[in-house]
Order: sequence, then structure tokens, then C-alpha cells
Amino acid sequence: MDSAVAIQRRLFDHREFQRMGPLLIVPECAELFDGVVTDKTGDGTPHCWTYEQYLELARAGILGEDERIELVDGEIVLMSPVGHRHVYVVDELTARLGEWMAGRAILRVQSPLVFSRVDAPQPDLVLLRMDADRYRSRQAGPWDALLVVEVAESSLDTDREVKGPKYARAAIPEFWLVDVNGPSVTVCSAPVGGEYTQAATYRPGESWSSPALEGRSVSVDEALGLPLPPR
Repeated sequence: MDSAVAIQRRLFDHREFQRMGPLLIVPECAELFDGVVTDKTGDGTPHCWTYEQYLELARAGILGEDERIELVDGEIVLMSPVGHRHVYVVDELTARLGEWMAGRAILRVQSPLVFSRVDAPQPDLVLLRMDADRYRSRQAGPWDALLVVEVAESSLDTDREVKGPKYARAAIPEFWLVDVNGPSVTVCSAPVGGEYTQAATYRPGESWSSPALEGRSVSVDEALGLPLPPR
């Protein structure tokens, strides 16, 4: 994972590692070193998890349903804990986006967006293009996304420096980075060559026109349900 931001891997204990063997989740030559599953190649290279292996770990109960984790570039990483403000803003944005785009897009909340067989980040919210069977027969990917939203309370650097560039490289048309401590919303759009070529930060009292919402004017106050609750 190429980033200056420190990403914290989800570590495994010996009992969890032993349970992987009979399930054939990892190769027989795999090792556990300081909580990290490694492929035994002599250099301690961390195992590159696939999305199917990630799901199998969950099915086997090795990964808990309530764990805040996601698969990013083949690594199972911990997501930042969420506080009351984060939960409140996600709820407000869910209500607003659901209302504004009812019948015109599919809204998902804190669900994986499968980029590849080793990459399935979990945005706080994603607006997907309408699909004939509502993605019943296939996983939604970044090519289906109209908008991704990350709400940051303690994860601002990661969302900006890891998630944002990933969404740009995938050519997702619009990305909102919500800083609940600002409060502010940074709107990134027009991805070209793996980078967002337009970005602007909006604060209370300000608004912008969102292409993902078919040109709707969005105010920071309304989208975030200002004022925010106390910390």
C-alpha cells in the first residue's frame, strides 16, 4: 500500500491462524509473525488477501461481524473508531441523499465497494447508478458509483491521502470528504489521469452544485444537519 499515512493492519492470534489451515484460506507454507499472516518466501511478505478469502474469514467467524475493518490493496486494515458526531453526520447524509435521489440512484451505507479481487474499501456512503436487478446478481464496483462520501472524525488523513486518490484512480465522478471537526465538506470532482482536477472546501453557510445529484444545490448546513452535537 503506497501511502505516507500509517495504516494499521488487523492482527491475528495463534488460535485464529490455526483455524485458517483446515479451511484452506491460506497456503500451507504460511506463517504467523507478530500477528501478521505471511507467505513463507523468506522475506516475511504479508499475505495478500483476496476479497473471497476476506469473506471466508468472516463466514468462519475468524473476523467478527462487528469489527470495523476493510480490505484495502490486499490488506485487512482497521478503520478508525467512530464517535457520536460521526454517527450523527452519517445518519443526516443518509436521510438527505436518500430523499434527494429516491428512484434515481441506489444509496448504500458503510458497505464494501469491490474494486478488484484484492481491494474492497468501505465508504461511509455511496450512491450507485440504478441497476436492473439492484445489484442482486453481481457486486457493485467503482464504475457503478456516482458519488462516494467519507465522514472523518479521526480518519481525515487516511480518507484524504489513501481513499481520495483511490477513488480518483477509479474515475469515480465525485468524492465528498466531510470533516466533522471543521465542520466542512471538501468536494472533489472531474477525475483525469488518476487525479481529481477540481476540489473546493465548503463551510457552514456555503453551498455547491453537485453533478452527482443532477445539479442540485447542496448546503453544508442541510447536508450535515448543523449544528452538530457536542463531542
